[in-house]
Amino acid sequence: MQLDISKRNGKTVYNVLFSSVTDLYNYLKSNPKINKKVFDELSSIKKDKIVYGESLDKSIEYLLGGYNVGFDNFLKSIEILRESSYDYSDSRQLKKGIYGGVPLAPLVASGIPECMLRYDRRKDARVRNIYFSLSYNAQTTTEQIRNRGLIILYIIDALEKNGDIINFKANEISYYESEVVNIEVVLKKSSDLFLNIEKCYFPFVGKEFLRRIMFRVLECLPVTEYGWQHTYGRVLSNSDIKEFLNLKKNDILIPEPRKMGITGYDIYDDTISTINYLNLATEFDTEKIKKLKRNGMN
Repeated sequence: MQLDISKRNGKTVYNVLFSSVTDLYNYLKSNPKINKKVFDELSSIKKDKIVYGESLDKSIEYLLGGYNVGFDNFLKSIEILRESSYDYSDSRQLKKGIYGGVPLAPLVASGIPECMLRYDRRKDARVRNIYFSLSYNAQTTTEQIRNRGLIILYIIDALEKNGDIINFKANEISYYESEVVNIEVVLKKSSDLFLNIEKCYFPFVGKEFLRRIMFRVLECLPVTEYGWQHTYGRVLSNSDIKEFLNLKKNDILIPEPRKMGITGYDIYDDTISTINYLNLATEFDTEKIKKLKRNGMN
């Protein structure tokens, strides 16, 4: 965990970076000190299960990939969505080397130096930073949250197969009066061979990730505005988030489901709405998605 405190436009900014979900897990398991000057009531612990989900302790364990509610159906839905991609031939080349990528166990056991498997991408590949906003309106349904997660995994998979280099992060950005907090969790680095779906699944669909995990991180920050106690911050607008993150041309911000027209009723309609909202219509075959819907694939 890295914490950087700075001043920006007259506000105090707390930038919190977790290099991975595992880094977040290790931080919370270290039992970080609570900022009791501000948080004398702890929502991460005391709020009820109906709204906040499982306990904080159980939620922390979910970070290591233990959250599997509906996971099998989630994977099946991703495979169906992949049927609607353009017929890309994977432009990445798998190569073995002595560094980077994922170790191949048989080669490691045999003592072979070139034991690492990695993708070599095109020299002209675009680098895309994708930011996944963890916040959503209290009225957002479970189906809307689930569909957003499905669609974003599908989009990332297709972009990478087309040769894009993806850096993928989850962000919880909020403010109260003179203070702004940005909690950032790296879900995938450009050097990672694959996106770990099991570790992403909990941040994507588990309400506990925002209400228990992110709130606990906030409770341990040295914020000074007492109002954080009552609201746990207010969400920045999309335009303010883009400015705050200094998004570039190829970068993508994933806002809450409703902003992208995700209703949770139909995965195909929600996928088309998301693709159009993110200005990716030229990179995906939306007509093929419509055809899948007409054919009744579920």
